[in-house]
Amino acid sequence: MKPTFTILVFILLLLTLTDCGSKNKQAAASTNSSNVSTGPAEGSADAGIHPEAQRLFDQGNELARQDKDAEAAEAFKQAVNIDPDFAEAHLRLAMSYDVLDQKKEAEEEYKKAAETYQKSLRQDSKDAKAFFNMGLAYNKLAKPDDAAKAFRQAVKLDPENDDYQYELGLALGHVAQYQEAVLALQKAIDINPDNYRAQEALEKAKIDLQRWQSMVKQQQDITARRQSANKNDNANTSSNTGMPMPIPRKPEVH
Repeated sequence: MKPTFTILVFILLLLTLTDCGSKNKQAAASTNSSNVSTGPAEGSADAGIHPEAQRLFDQGNELARQDKDAEAAEAFKQAVNIDPDFAEAHLRLAMSYDVLDQKKEAEEEYKKAAETYQKSLRQDSKDAKAFFNMGLAYNKLAKPDDAAKAFRQAVKLDPENDDYQYELGLALGHVAQYQEAVLALQKAIDINPDNYRAQEALEKAKIDLQRWQSMVKQQQDITARRQSANKNDNANTSSNTGMPMPIPRKPEVH
C-alpha cells in the first residue's frame, strides 16, 4: 500500500505544479495583452490582409520611424501592389509621399485610401479606426465635411479616444461648427489632460466661437434695424398717399 500511496501523492503533486505553471503563464499572457488593442488589428491576417503585404507594411512603418521616408514609401508601395485593398498601407504611402513632397502621388494615394476604407466599412461598419483613418484621408483631400462625418462616426464608436475627439474638434472648426468643436476638444482634454495639441486647439476654437457669436449678433442687430426702418417707411408711405376725406358743403338756401 505504501508504494502505491507514495506514487499517488507524487502524481497529485506533479499535477498541482503543472496547473500552477499553466496559471502563471496565463497571468503573464493576460498582463502582456492588456497593452494590445482588443480585436483583430487592422492589417492583420485575421482582417484578410496578405501576409507578405503585412510584412512589407510593418517594414515600412519601421523605416518611417527611422526617417527613411523614400525606403518606407517603397515598402508601402510594394504592400499595396500585393494587396490593393490594404487601406492603411495606402494611407501610409500617401503620408510618405507627402513627406517627400510628391503632392500628386500623395493625393492619388489619399483617394485610394478613402475608397478602400469605404469598401471595408461596408463590410464592417463598427470599425472606429477605419472611420478615423478615412477622416484623415478626407482632411488631406480638402473635404472637411466628409472628414467631419467620418470623425463623428469614429467618436460615436469609441468616445473615450482623445485623438478621435481632437480630430473631430479640428474638423468641426473647419466647417464653422464652432460650438461643437469646443465641446469635442474639451472632451479630448477631459480624457487626456496631457493632450497639449487639444489644449492649444481649444483656445483657438473658443476665440473662433466668440468671433462667430459676435458676427451673428451684429447681423441680427442689422436685420432688426432694417425691419424697423422698413416698417416706418411703410407707415409713412401709407399716410402720405392716403386720399383726404372730402369736406361736406353747406346746403344752399333758396
